[in-house]
Amino acid sequence: MEVIVLYDDLPSSIKGCIRGFGLSLFVQGGGFRILFDAGSSPDVLLNNARVAGVDLKSLDAVVVSHAHLDHTGGLRGLPARSVPVYVPYGQHRGLVSWLHSIGFESVVVVGDLQEIGSGAYVMAYPESTISEQPLLLESPGGLTMLVGCGHPGVHYMVGKAASRGFKVERVVGGLHLSDQPEYKVRGVVMELKRLGVRELIPLHCSGGVTLEYGRLLGLVREEPGLCKKYSV
Repeated sequence: MEVIVLYDDLPSSIKGCIRGFGLSLFVQGGGFRILFDAGSSPDVLLNNARVAGVDLKSLDAVVVSHAHLDHTGGLRGLPARSVPVYVPYGQHRGLVSWLHSIGFESVVVVGDLQEIGSGAYVMAYPESTISEQPLLLESPGGLTMLVGCGHPGVHYMVGKAASRGFKVERVVGGLHLSDQPEYKVRGVVMELKRLGVRELIPLHCSGGVTLEYGRLLGLVREEPGLCKKYSV
């Protein structure tokens, strides 16, 4: 299974990729193609998809982690509008109305745990002040959790997944730690390791200190980068 970073403000070694504030990840493998979040700009998303060789016309599903513009804005340029879009229960009413208004026909509100493909699940965290859902991917390389911003707390999200029988071994995405003090970042990364996370790919709002502690604890094995492909 492969995850490609289509949208982030990280630098890229791939010519033609454009940086932007937000996050979008493309997943292919296991018989499905899923877009997880869409960044903020349709033009940037479409450009980076083209450079990375991703055809956004043939998706099986779109997963929106939460309703913030830097994760949803790029959907305005998505060529496939008949694809199902999964959104988390919570602050979903305005998001659902907006998605319908820009032409998405099938919007599914996720209130708990839902399988959206063979070995692919979304799990809502409506108890959080900002409701959010990660994408859980089962593969021979272990269970991967894709996270948009980690507003509920990424360690809490991993712990709740474990309580439902999902032992997360890899976390990819935004961890919402870039504006947090060092002691808190250190504590979160150490807790992820205690929970059994073996690999961390911090993107978007994770921050440089998260990357440093991830390296120190042996969790960061591949450096994060825009338009980069990861095998999971």
